[in-house]
Amino acid sequence: MEIAIIALFIVSIALIAFSYSQRDPMKDVEQELETLQLSAMQEIYKLKKKMTVLEEELLETNLVIRKSKQNDINQKIAKQILSKYNNGMSAEAIAKAEHVSVEDVNTIIKDNEKVLV
Repeated sequence: MEIAIIALFIVSIALIAFSYSQRDPMKDVEQELETLQLSAMQEIYKLKKKMTVLEEELLETNLVIRKSKQNDINQKIAKQILSKYNNGMSAEAIAKAEHVSVEDVNTIIKDNEKVLV
């Protein structure tokens, strides 16, 4: 009986030592998940950074395009358009008289609404 108890005690110590030496598969999964989560967060950060750079570039190009459209129309013509608009002419009539598009006339009027009021 004593031999059986000693043998079981030795087997239990051996099993405990064996369990500590084995790697826990859950820890491996947890580490992989953490690594995946960190890499995903890094990718999201990089993408957000790229998006802000692209948005800034897009805004800059929009401003340049808008300025170039306004520069196409002479300042003198713009003043004439505004004075005709103040006198009550319609945008279509102004466009026909000044040989510009109705969109350009509306753009000039919108851009100068604060001045007109």
